[in-house]
Amino acid sequence: MKIGLALGGGGAKGLAHISALRVPETAHVPLDLITGTSAGAIVGALYAAGKSPDDIERLMRRLTLRQWLALDRTGMGMFSTDGICHILQAEVGKETRIENLPRAFACVAVDLDSQEEVVFDAGSVIDAVCASAAFPGIFAPVRIGERFFIDGGTLNPVPFDIARQRGADCVIAVDLAAEEPLFTATDPHTPRRGGLLYRFLFTAEQQKTFRVLARTIGIMTKQLRVQKMEHSPPDLVIYPQVQNVGLLDFDLIDVCLAAGESATRDALPQIQTLIAPSRVMPLRRTWRKTLAQIARQIAIHAR
Repeated sequence: MKIGLALGGGGAKGLAHISALRVPETAHVPLDLITGTSAGAIVGALYAAGKSPDDIERLMRRLTLRQWLALDRTGMGMFSTDGICHILQAEVGKETRIENLPRAFACVAVDLDSQEEVVFDAGSVIDAVCASAAFPGIFAPVRIGERFFIDGGTLNPVPFDIARQRGADCVIAVDLAAEEPLFTATDPHTPRRGGLLYRFLFTAEQQKTFRVLARTIGIMTKQLRVQKMEHSPPDLVIYPQVQNVGLLDFDLIDVCLAAGESATRDALPQIQTLIAPSRVMPLRRTWRKTLAQIARQIAIHAR
């Protein structure tokens, strides 16, 4: 049985995906295929490249908001994805291709001109993930060749259908319901780690604008979720409780990790039930082979 894990988008909420990977790994649940959108693409690519959940957690704790956000010079976004690009280059290598990753991986972006969903399951890991994570308004579209791409979550917030299309027999989805505000702190003077940088980068008015944008995209993607659930439903959906984490609340990593762990541990019995046939069948084949050998030996002696 081939098991696929689909990781949804959600900015800083995506830190919950680390626990969604760690819990199955600790329980010896094999994950054969990872698909991701936006934040799910970032965490999924790191895992598919051979990074352990602990490695990814250490990386996320080490990074600052300044490292994630690079100024945009195209005028199509507040920031470029260059920050994400540099982070990934340091971790997986500049020239690494998706088809050469140790674990099967695919991520989703949207072609800005054709308005079509594009699945990246080959080519540059860096280009694909940055394209998948280019959240409209915050990050400028990513150019690959002559095409411009934006966040895959605008058309496919949780790519469980892609995992199914790529051959997964059992599909587990992690849905972060990413329609919450840019930041959770409504008071721009609320002290928190990196607070000065928050206030420098975003005025209170800008934060309100992005809350409306993020919520609007969330409203639109709810119907997309319903449609995809009808046509290609996953076998199980995990919902970490990260509704109170904003898209750029990277300092709330402990909240996200705890939410991811709680939700995934609660779902672990269902996961183990889903994959039980994959464990039983090899045992059945072994017993059948053993019984056949015993039968042959009995037949030989009976002669």
